[in-house]
Amino acid sequence: MTYLQFLLVFLLPPLLLLAVPVVRTLRERPWLGAGLLTLVVIAYVWTTPWDNYLVASEVWGYGDGRVLGTIWYVPIEEYLFFGLQTLMTGGWTILLMRRADLLAPPPPRERASRSTVLAWVAGTVTAGALVLYEPTRYLGLILAWIGPPLGLQWWYGGRWLADRLRVLWPAVAVPTVYLWLADGYAIANGIWSISERYTTGLAFGPLPVEEATFFLVTNLVVVQGMVLFASVRSEVLAWAR
Repeated sequence: MTYLQFLLVFLLPPLLLLAVPVVRTLRERPWLGAGLLTLVVIAYVWTTPWDNYLVASEVWGYGDGRVLGTIWYVPIEEYLFFGLQTLMTGGWTILLMRRADLLAPPPPRERASRSTVLAWVAGTVTAGALVLYEPTRYLGLILAWIGPPLGLQWWYGGRWLADRLRVLWPAVAVPTVYLWLADGYAIANGIWSISERYTTGLAFGPLPVEEATFFLVTNLVVVQGMVLFASVRSEVLAWAR
């Protein structure tokens, strides 16, 4: 199976299933579409240099004849994956955002807490230490890369988001588990590979723990981004009145 075939088999079907109910929801709340497109743009801007560095550093690799071509170091299909994953997870989140309590703005007093800042600093230091050691380098690069967007989200509305985990957890869990299975299949069938040199060796079958972490944190950022976009809009409207 080529990388393009992988996308057609594993990413296109859930997007098609989500298309009708998501479009129906966007007709009622078109501003959610603007939020989703904003996240897609951010995903490309934030991920492109990081992904190219990983491939250039041989943390990731791709099977011979499995890709159409590359832009810089990264396969064309990989760039498609950035957007398709964001659309899939974001669309699924939109369906779970019909509840009114997700549209209320976070209380200002909950946005900046000392514990949030300390947690971000500790995470940054930990990521830096992991990058220096070869077997944990990939994990450290994931944490260093995802730290700023996660930290910003938690600074803005961490406690508010935590209070809504009863709604947020399926938005994160469903696409994460699905992509774990898809990624494990791709690795097992040689579509792409993860360097043994830069990973811990811990795995769930063919799925390295680093890859599991990657999909968990990226989906978390997308879900929280959609919910916070809605809350910011509500706050701006309230301020305008």
